[in-house]
Amino acid sequence: MAIFIFLISIGEGITAPAIPLQGDRLGASYLQLGFLMTGFSIAYTFMTLAAGRYSDRIGRKPLLLTSIVLSIIAATGYYLAATPLTLLVFRTIEGLSRGILWPVAEAIMADNTNRRERSRAMGRFSGAYGAGATLGNLAGGAVMQNIGVTAVFPVYPVLGVIVLITSIIGIQEVTASEKEGAEAFSANDSKDQVQPLAGLESVDLKEECKKIWPVCYIGFAYAGFLYSVQGLLSQFANILNVALLGIGIIYALFWGMRTISFLSCGKLVKLFGRRSALLIGIVFAILSAGTFLFAEGFIPLIFAALLGGIGTGLMFPLSVTLIADLSSAKAHGFSMGALEFSMGIGMILQTALSGLLGDLGGVRFTYLFTFIVTLIAIPLTLIFIFEPEKNSD
Repeated sequence: MAIFIFLISIGEGITAPAIPLQGDRLGASYLQLGFLMTGFSIAYTFMTLAAGRYSDRIGRKPLLLTSIVLSIIAATGYYLAATPLTLLVFRTIEGLSRGILWPVAEAIMADNTNRRERSRAMGRFSGAYGAGATLGNLAGGAVMQNIGVTAVFPVYPVLGVIVLITSIIGIQEVTASEKEGAEAFSANDSKDQVQPLAGLESVDLKEECKKIWPVCYIGFAYAGFLYSVQGLLSQFANILNVALLGIGIIYALFWGMRTISFLSCGKLVKLFGRRSALLIGIVFAILSAGTFLFAEGFIPLIFAALLGGIGTGLMFPLSVTLIADLSSAKAHGFSMGALEFSMGIGMILQTALSGLLGDLGGVRFTYLFTFIVTLIAIPLTLIFIFEPEKNSD
């Protein structure tokens, strides 16, 4: 799974900076360039619940392989697109692929780990994701600088085919215990017992939602923070007269610190526990939003990026881990889909409202809104999120 997400993230990271430039090269208007992100986000968001739920019914692997095939189609389409509209179509297809990929991949991680090892496993998985995205961004920038914008697109389908073959061979379907709330089988179970998950109808989805909704809010806050930072940071830094190289350094530090936090998540959980580690991440995100709110130059922006990298680097894997802990084993797919749906809504709603507030009161108002949304996560975590019982391992 780490190899899978690392390679797919390299492909996405290579093409992501080039897609708006390709749209501009094809004559897209500013509105059409905005739709490239909106189409991706909407397709992603509304695919997550269905993908998670159906993975509980028919198995994880068929859907995961479907998401990879859609990625290959989208990546090939980026290179072949001749108009802004066709580019938007393939961008939407990639959004569909990601809406399937993330909840199913997270459900596979939940199925294959017990509570004791889950935080460390999710940290490694997230670390591979962060490392792939960082490497892809750097490689994409180098290729565009030295060869051309369209030269990045053929790399993604090749990586997609490698990922498809790797996943067919290396990823196995794992069954869950029939007992409500139990964990997936451990590595000591016989491979002969492996079979697709089934029986979602026997799970009370209302009860599942009651158990996971506070963590879904954490996901909502996390995604809104992440996309507000990524979407507006370069513009904000430019307003503060930060050089282009300085903007690149800020982004690199943000993603570098995220990756370090991903990999350190398991150790932090061992020291403080899941909920306390999550609270640490939320506090760092709040401090980051507050620093962005009052920043006046390059150094404060670096400090804010470092804080934000730590915060989001803890919030993401711990949210996924807690969803796996709190949900029933037979509903891991549905629960991961609900989390990713909440993240998608945060991605769309918070960025839209942040943009509106930015137009009305200036770019700092976007970070004020993000600050408030993230701050609400503190009392929700303290009141509604509890540590799993120690004997549940």
